[in-house]
Amino acid sequence: MKSGTNWLSGLLNSHRDIGCYGEYHWQSMVEDIESKFATLPIYKDLNYRQKSRVVFEDMIKQSLVLIDPKSSVLGERTPTTLAPFVLTGVPHISIIRDGRDVLVSRAFHLHNEPEVHQLFDRIPEMAEQNRQFLEDPWFFKKNPEKLLAHETMVRESVCGWRDHLEQDRQTCKRHPEVPVRFVHYEALHQDTEKYRRELFEFLDVDPNRCTAIEGELKAGLPEENPREFLRKGQVGDWKNYFTDETKNWFKEIGGEELVLQGYEDSMDW
Repeated sequence: MKSGTNWLSGLLNSHRDIGCYGEYHWQSMVEDIESKFATLPIYKDLNYRQKSRVVFEDMIKQSLVLIDPKSSVLGERTPTTLAPFVLTGVPHISIIRDGRDVLVSRAFHLHNEPEVHQLFDRIPEMAEQNRQFLEDPWFFKKNPEKLLAHETMVRESVCGWRDHLEQDRQTCKRHPEVPVRFVHYEALHQDTEKYRRELFEFLDVDPNRCTAIEGELKAGLPEENPREFLRKGQVGDWKNYFTDETKNWFKEIGGEELVLQGYEDSMDW
């Protein structure tokens, strides 16, 4: 979440043969099905279990075709971990972003959608800041030290980012047969054309059958929109909001992951 999934799907959709739309969140259905496979007596027969999974996957494929019957390569963009796999044996693309920028982006997202999260009930100070932000969209621009001033929000957000990446690593180790392509948000920002072309090749479509990278397909936004879902899209925006205290909280939980992902050489940043 907040790592550029909408932008990435837009880049994929710039190809004439690709259709990648919507967040279907089928993973919860898969988890429920796999739980039933493991516990209900009717699924003890392996052949029946395998055929049931095929029927489920066919339903998913048909629902994608209903959305876009013309494209030859279809997908969707739910911002989730690789596992549980909704469809088996198909290519997956996972975008990775600097967890510090993810944290900033998520904080703004929470303040723009306070009703969907209980953090504002748990942290009264955040609720008061949200009231000020809704009155003045530039509140955090004027008071940058306040955006990430709440330890609970920071630690929970960083935990989610770190655990997501670790889970995907373990999934790839367990399922080497599944084709997965990781792309870093920052690399895509730096050379959009190069990495878009590589993704087309990964999906086995002609890289030349695409439109130009212009408008919303370009990296970043022409101006910041603090009250919009697509707010800024800038690399390194975390430097505008991190305090020394925020750095310490992040390092304790996600510092090693930053180094592992190549965002830092050490914990000294």
